[in-house]
Amino acid sequence: MRILHVIFTLSSGGAERFVTDLTSELAEYKDCSVTLLMLKSDSIPENNFYRKELSPKVVVKSLGINKTTFRDLLKIYKAIKSEKPDIVHYHLAGMLNILLLTILLYRKPVYIETIHSDIKAIRGYNWKDRFIKNFCFRFHLVKVCTISNYNAQQFKKHYHRECDAMIYNARRAMKPSPLFETRRKEIECLKNHPDDLVFTHIGRCCVAKNQKMLTSAFNTFIQNGYHAILLIIGDGFNSTRGKELQDNACKNVHFIGEQHDIQDYLFNSDGFCLSSKFEGMPITLIEAFACGCIPISTPVSGAIDLIKNEDNGYLSKDYTKEEYLKALENFAQHHQQIDKNDLKESFHNQFSIESCASQYYTLYTNTLKTC
Repeated sequence: MRILHVIFTLSSGGAERFVTDLTSELAEYKDCSVTLLMLKSDSIPENNFYRKELSPKVVVKSLGINKTTFRDLLKIYKAIKSEKPDIVHYHLAGMLNILLLTILLYRKPVYIETIHSDIKAIRGYNWKDRFIKNFCFRFHLVKVCTISNYNAQQFKKHYHRECDAMIYNARRAMKPSPLFETRRKEIECLKNHPDDLVFTHIGRCCVAKNQKMLTSAFNTFIQNGYHAILLIIGDGFNSTRGKELQDNACKNVHFIGEQHDIQDYLFNSDGFCLSSKFEGMPITLIEAFACGCIPISTPVSGAIDLIKNEDNGYLSKDYTKEEYLKALENFAQHHQQIDKNDLKESFHNQFSIESCASQYYTLYTNTLKTC
Protein backbone atom coordinates (compact mmCIF):
# COMPACT_ATOMS: atom_id res chain seq x y z
CA MET A 1 0.00 0.00 0.00
CA ARG A 2 1.42 3.35 -1.06
CA ILE A 3 0.47 6.02 1.48
CA LEU A 4 1.07 9.72 0.92
CA HIS A 5 0.60 12.15 3.82
CA VAL A 6 0.34 15.82 2.88
CA ILE A 7 1.00 18.66 5.32
CA PHE A 8 2.25 22.24 5.07
CA THR A 9 5.34 21.84 7.29
CA LEU A 10 6.78 19.90 10.21
CA SER A 11 6.78 22.97 12.45
CA SER A 12 6.02 22.77 16.18
CA GLY A 13 2.26 22.29 16.07
CA GLY A 14 -0.02 19.56 17.35
CA ALA A 15 -1.01 18.22 13.93
CA GLU A 16 2.63 18.22 12.84
CA ARG A 17 3.58 16.35 16.01
CA PHE A 18 0.86 13.78 15.30
CA VAL A 19 1.81 13.31 11.64
CA THR A 20 5.45 12.74 12.63
CA ASP A 21 4.46 9.92 14.98
CA LEU A 22 1.78 8.41 12.73
CA THR A 23 3.86 8.24 9.56
CA SER A 24 6.80 6.82 11.50
CA GLU A 25 4.60 4.09 12.95
CA LEU A 26 2.90 3.25 9.64
CA ALA A 27 6.30 2.98 7.97
CA GLU A 28 6.97 -0.06 10.18
CA TYR A 29 4.16 -1.99 8.51
CA LYS A 30 5.66 -4.43 6.02
CA ASP A 31 3.10 -3.78 3.30
CA CYS A 32 3.18 0.04 3.63
CA SER A 33 5.31 2.51 1.72
CA VAL A 34 4.99 5.92 3.40
CA THR A 35 5.86 9.30 1.89
CA LEU A 36 5.41 12.66 3.59
CA LEU A 37 4.88 15.59 1.24
CA MET A 38 5.58 19.03 2.73
CA LEU A 39 4.09 21.81 0.64
CA LYS A 40 6.35 24.54 2.03
CA SER A 41 10.13 24.72 1.86
CA ASP A 42 12.20 22.34 3.97
CA SER A 43 15.15 24.75 3.81
CA ILE A 44 13.58 26.93 6.52
CA PRO A 45 14.62 25.64 9.97
CA GLU A 46 11.28 26.21 11.71
CA ASN A 47 9.55 24.11 9.03
CA ASN A 48 11.62 21.10 10.13
CA PHE A 49 11.05 21.20 13.89
CA TYR A 50 10.09 17.51 14.04
CA ARG A 51 12.10 16.30 11.03
CA LYS A 52 14.78 14.53 13.11
CA GLU A 53 12.12 12.53 14.91
CA LEU A 54 10.78 10.95 11.72
CA SER A 55 11.58 7.32 11.03
CA PRO A 56 14.23 6.98 8.31
CA LYS A 57 11.73 4.70 6.57
CA VAL A 58 9.51 7.71 5.83
CA VAL A 59 10.39 9.37 2.54
CA VAL A 60 10.15 13.17 2.88
CA LYS A 61 9.65 15.46 -0.09
CA SER A 62 9.20 19.24 -0.18
CA LEU A 63 7.64 21.39 -2.90
CA GLY A 64 8.89 24.74 -1.58
CA ILE A 65 5.58 26.50 -2.13
CA ASN A 66 4.91 29.81 -0.37
CA LYS A 67 1.90 31.22 -2.18
CA THR A 68 -0.65 28.98 -3.84
CA THR A 69 -1.01 30.31 -7.36
CA PHE A 70 -2.70 28.24 -10.06
CA ARG A 71 0.75 27.18 -11.22
CA ASP A 72 1.44 25.90 -7.70
CA LEU A 73 -1.82 23.94 -7.70
CA LEU A 74 -0.70 22.24 -10.91
CA LYS A 75 2.68 21.55 -9.31
CA ILE A 76 0.96 19.84 -6.40
CA TYR A 77 -1.24 17.84 -8.77
CA LYS A 78 1.77 16.61 -10.73
CA ALA A 79 3.72 15.81 -7.58
CA ILE A 80 0.89 13.72 -6.10
CA LYS A 81 0.14 11.96 -9.38
CA SER A 82 3.81 11.05 -9.82
CA GLU A 83 3.76 9.25 -6.46
CA LYS A 84 0.94 6.95 -7.65
CA PRO A 85 -0.45 6.65 -4.12
CA ASP A 86 -3.27 4.39 -3.03
CA ILE A 87 -4.05 6.72 -0.13
CA VAL A 88 -3.66 10.51 0.05
CA HIS A 89 -4.08 11.50 3.68
CA TYR A 90 -3.97 15.26 4.26
CA HIS A 91 -4.01 17.43 7.35
CA LEU A 92 -4.98 20.91 8.61
CA ALA A 93 -7.59 23.50 7.68
CA GLY A 94 -7.07 25.10 4.28
CA MET A 95 -5.50 21.99 2.76
CA LEU A 96 -8.72 20.90 1.07
CA ASN A 97 -8.86 24.13 -0.95
CA ILE A 98 -5.29 23.57 -2.13
CA LEU A 99 -5.87 19.92 -3.04
CA LEU A 100 -9.28 20.44 -4.66
CA LEU A 101 -7.89 20.51 -8.21
CA THR A 102 -5.99 17.28 -7.57
CA ILE A 103 -9.01 15.62 -5.95
CA LEU A 104 -11.20 16.47 -8.95
CA LEU A 105 -8.71 15.56 -11.68
CA TYR A 106 -6.94 12.56 -10.16
CA ARG A 107 -9.54 10.18 -8.78
CA LYS A 108 -7.45 7.00 -8.50
CA PRO A 109 -6.36 7.40 -4.85
CA VAL A 110 -8.60 7.46 -1.81
CA TYR A 111 -8.46 10.91 -0.19
CA ILE A 112 -8.73 11.13 3.58
CA GLU A 113 -8.88 14.24 5.73
CA THR A 114 -8.25 14.18 9.46
CA ILE A 115 -10.04 17.16 10.97
CA HIS A 116 -7.67 18.41 13.67
CA SER A 117 -9.63 21.41 14.91
CA ASP A 118 -13.02 22.46 16.17
CA ILE A 119 -15.44 22.10 13.25
CA LYS A 120 -17.45 25.19 14.19
CA ALA A 121 -14.23 27.21 14.03
CA ILE A 122 -12.99 25.94 10.66
CA ARG A 123 -16.44 26.44 9.15
CA GLY A 124 -16.18 30.08 10.17
CA TYR A 125 -13.84 31.02 7.32
CA ASN A 126 -15.29 32.60 4.15
CA TRP A 127 -18.17 31.33 2.04
CA LYS A 128 -15.83 29.78 -0.55
CA ASP A 129 -14.24 27.55 2.11
CA ARG A 130 -17.65 26.49 3.37
CA PHE A 131 -18.86 25.74 -0.16
CA ILE A 132 -15.82 23.58 -0.96
CA LYS A 133 -16.11 21.63 2.30
CA ASN A 134 -19.86 21.10 1.87
CA PHE A 135 -19.34 19.95 -1.72
CA CYS A 136 -16.50 17.53 -0.98
CA PHE A 137 -17.87 16.13 2.26
CA ARG A 138 -21.50 15.71 1.25
CA PHE A 139 -20.63 14.10 -2.09
CA HIS A 140 -18.02 11.87 -0.42
CA LEU A 141 -15.14 13.02 -2.60
CA VAL A 142 -12.98 12.58 0.49
CA LYS A 143 -13.21 10.32 3.51
CA VAL A 144 -13.38 12.18 6.82
CA CYS A 145 -11.80 11.15 10.09
CA THR A 146 -12.64 13.04 13.28
CA ILE A 147 -10.52 12.87 16.42
CA SER A 148 -12.96 12.97 19.34
CA ASN A 149 -16.57 12.04 20.07
CA TYR A 150 -17.56 15.69 20.30
CA ASN A 151 -15.70 16.38 17.05
CA ALA A 152 -17.71 13.60 15.37
CA GLN A 153 -21.00 14.99 16.69
CA GLN A 154 -20.12 18.43 15.36
CA PHE A 155 -19.32 16.98 11.95
CA LYS A 156 -22.68 15.23 11.72
CA LYS A 157 -24.50 18.37 12.81
CA HIS A 158 -22.83 20.64 10.26
CA TYR A 159 -22.52 18.29 7.27
CA HIS A 160 -25.57 16.08 7.79
CA ARG A 161 -23.63 12.83 7.45
CA GLU A 162 -21.60 10.58 9.69
CA CYS A 163 -17.84 10.84 9.56
CA ASP A 164 -16.11 7.82 8.05
CA ALA A 165 -14.12 7.15 11.21
CA MET A 166 -13.47 8.57 14.66
CA ILE A 167 -9.90 7.88 15.72
CA TYR A 168 -8.40 9.58 18.74
CA ASN A 169 -5.15 11.45 18.24
CA ALA A 170 -2.17 9.71 19.80
CA ARG A 171 1.48 9.99 20.81
CA ARG A 172 4.43 7.73 21.21
CA ALA A 173 5.10 6.61 24.77
CA MET A 174 7.02 9.32 26.59
CA LYS A 175 10.06 8.95 28.80
CA PRO A 176 12.50 11.46 30.28
CA SER A 177 15.18 12.76 27.93
CA PRO A 178 18.91 12.91 28.79
CA LEU A 179 18.28 16.54 29.80
CA PHE A 180 15.65 15.64 32.37
CA GLU A 181 17.76 16.25 35.46
CA THR A 182 19.09 19.55 34.07
CA ARG A 183 15.57 20.78 33.45
CA ARG A 184 14.43 19.64 36.88
CA LYS A 185 17.14 21.80 38.44
CA GLU A 186 16.23 24.74 36.18
CA ILE A 187 12.61 24.53 37.29
CA GLU A 188 13.62 24.33 40.94
CA CYS A 189 15.63 27.54 40.49
CA LEU A 190 12.54 29.31 39.17
CA LYS A 191 10.54 28.62 42.32
CA ASN A 192 10.03 31.35 44.88
CA HIS A 193 9.02 28.90 47.62
CA PRO A 194 9.96 25.24 48.13
CA ASP A 195 6.27 24.29 48.07
CA ASP A 196 5.49 26.09 44.77
CA LEU A 197 3.15 24.18 42.51
CA VAL A 198 4.48 23.95 38.95
CA PHE A 199 2.08 24.50 36.06
CA THR A 200 3.02 24.12 32.40
CA HIS A 201 1.25 25.53 29.35
CA ILE A 202 2.29 24.48 25.83
CA GLY A 203 1.23 26.41 22.75
CA ARG A 204 2.26 29.02 20.23
CA CYS A 205 1.29 32.61 20.91
CA CYS A 206 -2.12 33.12 19.31
CA VAL A 207 -5.65 34.24 20.15
CA ALA A 208 -7.07 30.71 19.92
CA LYS A 209 -4.83 29.50 22.76
CA ASN A 210 -6.39 32.14 25.04
CA GLN A 211 -3.14 32.94 26.86
CA LYS A 212 -4.31 36.41 27.83
CA MET A 213 -7.03 34.82 29.92
CA LEU A 214 -4.62 32.21 31.30
CA THR A 215 -2.00 34.71 32.49
CA SER A 216 -4.66 36.99 33.95
CA ALA A 217 -6.24 34.11 35.87
CA PHE A 218 -2.82 32.98 37.09
CA ASN A 219 -1.93 36.50 38.21
CA THR A 220 -5.05 36.55 40.40
CA PHE A 221 -4.31 33.01 41.59
CA ILE A 222 -0.95 34.26 42.94
CA GLN A 223 -2.54 37.41 44.40
CA ASN A 224 -4.96 35.16 46.28
CA GLY A 225 -2.02 33.70 48.17
CA TYR A 226 -1.25 30.48 46.30
CA HIS A 227 2.38 29.47 45.82
CA ALA A 228 2.99 28.48 42.21
CA ILE A 229 4.88 29.14 38.99
CA LEU A 230 3.63 28.88 35.41
CA LEU A 231 5.93 27.78 32.56
CA ILE A 232 4.77 28.85 29.10
CA ILE A 233 6.39 26.85 26.30
CA GLY A 234 5.96 27.84 22.66
CA ASP A 235 7.03 30.19 19.91
CA GLY A 236 5.73 33.60 18.85
CA PHE A 237 6.08 35.35 22.20
CA ASN A 238 8.51 37.87 20.74
CA SER A 239 5.64 39.29 18.71
CA THR A 240 3.75 42.42 19.74
CA ARG A 241 1.02 40.27 21.23
CA GLY A 242 3.56 38.06 22.97
CA LYS A 243 5.44 40.97 24.48
CA GLU A 244 2.18 42.41 25.76
CA LEU A 245 1.42 39.09 27.45
CA GLN A 246 4.86 39.08 29.04
CA ASP A 247 4.51 42.67 30.25
CA ASN A 248 1.17 41.91 31.92
CA ALA A 249 2.20 38.58 33.47
CA CYS A 250 3.36 38.46 37.08
CA LYS A 251 6.91 37.42 37.99
CA ASN A 252 5.74 33.84 38.64
CA VAL A 253 5.04 33.34 34.92
CA HIS A 254 8.07 32.25 32.90
CA PHE A 255 8.14 32.29 29.08
CA ILE A 256 10.78 29.74 28.07
CA GLY A 257 10.27 29.59 24.30
CA GLU A 258 9.98 26.68 21.91
CA GLN A 259 11.38 23.42 23.30
CA HIS A 260 12.02 19.86 22.23
CA ASP A 261 11.38 17.02 24.69
CA ILE A 262 8.54 18.85 26.41
CA GLN A 263 7.91 15.66 28.43
CA ASP A 264 10.73 16.73 30.75
CA TYR A 265 8.66 19.77 31.74
CA LEU A 266 5.45 17.77 32.10
CA PHE A 267 7.14 15.11 34.25
CA ASN A 268 8.40 17.93 36.48
CA SER A 269 5.02 19.69 36.70
CA ASP A 270 2.06 19.28 39.00
CA GLY A 271 -0.50 20.56 36.52
CA PHE A 272 -0.95 21.16 32.79
CA CYS A 273 -2.85 24.31 31.79
CA LEU A 274 -4.96 24.17 28.63
CA SER A 275 -6.73 27.48 28.09
CA SER A 276 -7.82 27.25 24.43
CA LYS A 277 -10.98 28.70 22.98
CA PHE A 278 -11.28 25.77 20.58
CA GLU A 279 -9.47 22.52 19.81
CA GLY A 280 -10.09 19.18 18.16
CA MET A 281 -8.18 16.74 20.34
CA PRO A 282 -5.12 18.52 21.76
CA ILE A 283 -1.89 16.56 21.40
CA THR A 284 -0.55 18.48 24.40
CA LEU A 285 -3.40 17.12 26.53
CA ILE A 286 -2.56 13.57 25.45
CA GLU A 287 1.09 14.27 26.32
CA ALA A 288 0.03 15.48 29.77
CA PHE A 289 -1.87 12.22 30.36
CA ALA A 290 1.18 10.24 29.17
CA CYS A 291 3.34 12.01 31.77
CA GLY A 292 0.81 11.82 34.59
CA CYS A 293 0.49 15.60 34.65
CA ILE A 294 -2.97 16.61 35.89
CA PRO A 295 -4.83 18.83 33.38
CA ILE A 296 -6.73 22.03 34.15
CA SER A 297 -8.65 22.87 31.00
CA THR A 298 -11.32 24.97 29.39
CA PRO A 299 -14.26 22.88 28.08
CA VAL A 300 -12.94 22.44 24.54
CA SER A 301 -13.48 19.47 22.24
CA GLY A 302 -11.13 16.69 23.29
CA ALA A 303 -10.85 17.92 26.86
CA ILE A 304 -14.51 17.21 27.54
CA ASP A 305 -13.97 13.73 26.06
CA LEU A 306 -10.96 12.93 28.24
CA ILE A 307 -11.35 14.83 31.49
CA LYS A 308 -13.77 13.77 34.20
CA ASN A 309 -13.92 16.81 36.42
CA GLU A 310 -12.25 16.28 39.80
CA ASP A 311 -11.60 12.63 38.92
CA ASN A 312 -8.68 12.83 36.47
CA GLY A 313 -8.42 16.58 36.01
CA TYR A 314 -10.28 19.87 36.26
CA LEU A 315 -12.60 21.57 33.77
CA SER A 316 -13.65 25.19 33.94
CA LYS A 317 -17.34 25.81 33.29
CA ASP A 318 -16.59 28.23 30.46
CA TYR A 319 -13.75 30.22 28.89
CA THR A 320 -13.72 33.18 31.27
CA LYS A 321 -10.99 34.19 33.67
CA GLU A 322 -13.33 33.81 36.65
CA GLU A 323 -14.22 30.18 35.90
CA TYR A 324 -10.67 29.20 34.99
CA LEU A 325 -9.45 30.73 38.25
CA LYS A 326 -11.97 28.56 40.12
CA ALA A 327 -10.54 25.49 38.34
CA LEU A 328 -6.98 26.48 39.33
CA GLU A 329 -8.05 26.94 42.95
CA ASN A 330 -9.93 23.65 42.91
CA PHE A 331 -6.75 21.98 41.66
CA ALA A 332 -4.60 23.62 44.33
CA GLN A 333 -6.93 22.43 47.10
CA HIS A 334 -7.70 18.90 45.88
CA HIS A 335 -5.16 17.68 43.28
CA GLN A 336 -3.53 15.22 45.69
CA GLN A 337 -6.72 13.16 45.51
CA ILE A 338 -5.99 12.31 41.87
CA ASP A 339 -3.79 9.29 41.15
CA LYS A 340 -1.36 10.29 38.39
CA ASN A 341 -0.90 6.63 37.46
CA ASP A 342 -4.55 6.57 36.36
CA LEU A 343 -3.73 9.24 33.76
CA LYS A 344 -0.79 7.21 32.46
CA GLU A 345 -2.97 4.12 32.28
CA SER A 346 -5.62 6.04 30.30
CA PHE A 347 -2.93 7.10 27.84
CA HIS A 348 -1.72 3.54 27.29
CA ASN A 349 -5.27 2.23 26.91
CA GLN A 350 -6.60 4.89 24.53
CA PHE A 351 -3.90 7.10 23.06
CA SER A 352 -0.90 5.00 22.09
CA ILE A 353 0.41 5.61 18.58
CA GLU A 354 0.46 1.85 17.98
CA SER A 355 -3.30 1.61 18.49
CA CYS A 356 -3.93 4.77 16.47
CA ALA A 357 -1.83 3.59 13.51
CA SER A 358 -3.59 0.23 13.56
CA GLN A 359 -6.96 1.98 13.31
CA TYR A 360 -5.79 4.13 10.41
CA TYR A 361 -4.34 1.07 8.68
CA THR A 362 -7.73 -0.64 9.01
CA LEU A 363 -9.46 2.47 7.62
CA TYR A 364 -7.07 2.52 4.66
CA THR A 365 -7.45 -1.17 3.83
CA ASN A 366 -11.22 -1.29 4.29
CA THR A 367 -11.69 1.81 2.16
CA LEU A 368 -9.54 0.43 -0.64
CA LYS A 369 -11.56 -2.81 -0.63
CA THR A 370 -14.82 -0.93 -1.20
CA CYS A 371 -13.54 1.35 -3.98
